[in-house]
Amino acid sequence: MERTTGKGGKQDHKGAILIVRDALIFAMVMLAAALIYVIAPRMQSAQTSSNETAQAAIDTIDVQAEPIQTELLQQVNSTATVTAEPSATPEIEQTPAPTATPLTASGDFSSVFPSYDTGADAMLSSQTDNFRISIRKEQAYDSTYFVADVWVKNIDVFQTAFAKGSYGRGLHEMPAKIAQDNKAIFAVSGDYYGAREYGVVVRNGVLYRDVMGDDVCVLKRDGTMQVYQNGSISALETFDETVWQAWAFGPALVENGTVCDTSSSKIKVKNPRCAIGYYEPGHYCFIVVDGRQTGYSDGMTLDELANTFAALGCQTAYNLDGGATAMMVFDGAVVNKPTNGGRSSSDIICF
Repeated sequence: MERTTGKGGKQDHKGAILIVRDALIFAMVMLAAALIYVIAPRMQSAQTSSNETAQAAIDTIDVQAEPIQTELLQQVNSTATVTAEPSATPEIEQTPAPTATPLTASGDFSSVFPSYDTGADAMLSSQTDNFRISIRKEQAYDSTYFVADVWVKNIDVFQTAFAKGSYGRGLHEMPAKIAQDNKAIFAVSGDYYGAREYGVVVRNGVLYRDVMGDDVCVLKRDGTMQVYQNGSISALETFDETVWQAWAFGPALVENGTVCDTSSSKIKVKNPRCAIGYYEPGHYCFIVVDGRQTGYSDGMTLDELANTFAALGCQTAYNLDGGATAMMVFDGAVVNKPTNGGRSSSDIICF
């Protein structure tokens, strides 16, 4: 009996412990549920409030940022407008525009025409708006000669004139008389075309004779001057509307700045001379040499005359009719001292 009673008592004690445990677990579960029920809504509310606050802050930042961004963009644009520079590209040096050339179809040399008095130290001088002429007297090779430096503003100023105002053989007058009739301030004797039946004659743009003969000196409307050797050209092909003047006597004295060989000339001894030189378009030179006058002037050979032009810097020079015909006229008077008082001619070069 004692065994039965003792075993039942242990079982009752164990059961009581289990009941207490279960009660504690239930209480804990209920407490946890209560906490969740009370705290969770508050946490959600707090989270919502926090989210709303954060969103509000973000919205505020956006609203404030928008004008700031706009202002910054305006400042950047303004700065870019003021200080922006072209993109960095290699800087290429500009090729200088070529200086204005004096060669024109109309023969306008205004760009090189001197603005100063070219005759300040000259023996004789004429300075006008259309031409500048200065004359000086020189001594060389036992000779007296006169050098005329001539500038023209336009090719039209560079004139030629015929004796008695007409073209033709058998017409001749003293150069001073031809100059006077044409109201020329300055003149030199020409090529005496009327003494020959051959030789190209172009005067003031008009072709009068195209029969080739001696070397031909051509002055073009653009102001350039060139010598053509006999037989090197066809007159009909060369002497067109571009030619302003053409003389046929010769020989050539200077070409391209170099003295020519004059050994083939028939007249090699010292003589009175008249010749024309060319520096550049609009700038010319005339030399008249007195000769055949012992104790005053012997005259020059063609080589001496050529060397004189070359020393002056002429690019082209051409011999005109010489001897007693060689004369220089200024303001109605003969400048040089022609042998035997001079001789009439069929034409002059005048300004």
